[in-house]
Amino acid sequence: MNVNFNFLGKVTYDAAERLQLEEKERVKSGQSDGTVFFLEHQPAVITLGKNAIASNILIPEKLLKSKGYDVRKVSRGGDVTVHEPGQLVVYFVMPLKSKAVRGFVNNIMNAVCSTLGEFGIKATFDDKKPGLWVEDKKICSIGFDLTGRVSMHGIALNVSNTLEGFAMIVPCGLSGVKMTSLSKELSRNVSVEEVSNILSSKLSF
Repeated sequence: MNVNFNFLGKVTYDAAERLQLEEKERVKSGQSDGTVFFLEHQPAVITLGKNAIASNILIPEKLLKSKGYDVRKVSRGGDVTVHEPGQLVVYFVMPLKSKAVRGFVNNIMNAVCSTLGEFGIKATFDDKKPGLWVEDKKICSIGFDLTGRVSMHGIALNVSNTLEGFAMIVPCGLSGVKMTSLSKELSRNVSVEEVSNILSSKLSF
């Protein structure tokens, strides 16, 4: 497969969604083998997956907007999460073989774990707790739309974001969850660009 890697920098949620949908059509028509988009969302956005419970957003939407957070309902699985500048968001728009879906997701998770390992951070994942965890703290959220034999959405890895938005939601519907980031774990600033470069070298399809 000749999968493209596209590094977008900071983009709005709506612009990134349009790019995903356009690429999905190219993949479905056989014009593309797929694209992995690396980006940060600006302005910050709170997204609600297909299984989201509205009450997991803890403050009124008007107040969220005044704090600089947009709100969007999206096609991925899962509940509610936050995307902020300083967080690496990676969207995978790729063809899928129905019997290989678990392997597809596990391949991505292993690449993220290997990337974190380059910084001396051990992350784990299992089916009972969505995302990637550093001990009891969540560092990476995961949510895919795997319908129509073409994937969309992907992962959100906390790199140097403030994590402030997570205090306004119940992250992924998990009450009492602690959030962390690469920069917080290492007590130094880590750039999204650095992490993007390492992760892109770990991904293979």
